[in-house]
Amino acid sequence: MPYIYNTPEDQQAMLAAIGAASIDELFESIPDELKLNRALDIPPALGELELEQHVRELAGKNLHAGNAVSFLGGGSYDHFIPAAVDAIAGRSEFYTSYTPYQAEVSQGNLQAMFEFQSMITRMTGLEIANSSLYDGGSATAEGVLMAIDTTRRRGQVVVAGTLHPEYRETIETYLHNLGVEVVTIGPENGTIPVSAITSAMNDQTACVVLQHPNFFGALEEAQAIATAAHNAGALVVGVFDPISLGLLHRPGDWGADIAVAEGQSLGTAMSYGGPVLGILACGKKLARRLPGRIVGQTTDRRGKPCYVLTMQTREQHIRREKSTSNVCTNQALFALRATIYLSLLGPGGLRDTADLCLRKSRYLAKRLTSAGRFEMAFDAPTFKEFVVRDKENNVEELISAAASQGLLAGVPLGRWYPELADCFLVCVTEKRTKAEMDRLVEFLEIGAATTNTDELVAARI
Repeated sequence: MPYIYNTPEDQQAMLAAIGAASIDELFESIPDELKLNRALDIPPALGELELEQHVRELAGKNLHAGNAVSFLGGGSYDHFIPAAVDAIAGRSEFYTSYTPYQAEVSQGNLQAMFEFQSMITRMTGLEIANSSLYDGGSATAEGVLMAIDTTRRRGQVVVAGTLHPEYRETIETYLHNLGVEVVTIGPENGTIPVSAITSAMNDQTACVVLQHPNFFGALEEAQAIATAAHNAGALVVGVFDPISLGLLHRPGDWGADIAVAEGQSLGTAMSYGGPVLGILACGKKLARRLPGRIVGQTTDRRGKPCYVLTMQTREQHIRREKSTSNVCTNQALFALRATIYLSLLGPGGLRDTADLCLRKSRYLAKRLTSAGRFEMAFDAPTFKEFVVRDKENNVEELISAAASQGLLAGVPLGRWYPELADCFLVCVTEKRTKAEMDRLVEFLEIGAATTNTDELVAARI
């Protein structure tokens, strides 16, 4: 019975088997300065009834997109999710097997993965997609590893400073012990100049990592940057917003060799930041270096269509030490949600959703900047997100006050960009109504006329 608590007698038997006198002896090699040498201030244990009441009380203090109006962006978005997504993805045959990785995956799960891959290749304009990764950040880092392995260049990776800051941190973590320098190009007016990318590259540049639309929501000169990278013999890892492809060119069309994305916006709720979905696609020439797994379609001995795990580059299978990645699972449940979502929208629905995001974001940007206190931080064209500068430089307090009124007004940028401490990122999805946007502007106008924080919090719309 492996899940029954080990008794003191069991513990002594195990210690005797490994030749240890006590459990503390197992940790003697850890330096004292790394040990927690004090008693934890943990309150007395609660019964189940009391514990449930306590947890409900704590949960009641949370503010989330379900009971607030969200203008949050930066990688996690409040898009509309059709009810059919929950209904289908919640079926037991899918819900209870969302991370299959053994060779004996059922035909139903394999087909769902195959359909997901097929949709991603159509969206990205590239030939091959795997059956998902953990999240957008790890997908980006895996794309960088693919580029290094393909080009055999281990000198540097050029990263746009407009790439999601957490994605940049993930890349740096992946490359920390590989001896590959990460060269970050700072933005100018919210985007990356082509000349800056060109100047930064050399004959040992493995790839350029570019997000389009970028973290600020602005549109980069993606095709020109991709051309410059290719002229230098480097690959391009393009980070994209799946919803934006309803209006913008696909990554493969503007020159990305590897396309990666966070797929949360395709039918998965924000859920306090996770779980999420990593998307990765590439050209056929890079197939052997694609992390994770690829599901293929074939026929059985009777000539009927069937699905198989065509390629697995993971270390737990035949690749062993030759594996291209240590990724050993996928996000099949959330890839399924994305597949259902995309099948419900279709190309026309995706285009309409993107168009609504664009038009509504333009409306809110115009309303905010006409209030007097705020101005657009950059001149570059944007999609559904934009950066607003608070002339009073009171961003944190203003956003906190808005949250107290059920308005998640945006994401302060100072934590990642100190020079933008007076700015915040605002996102508008198709869910936001004119009344909600007007309510946000009205509240922020009240805030602009109020210097006392307590009065600001007490303001009512």
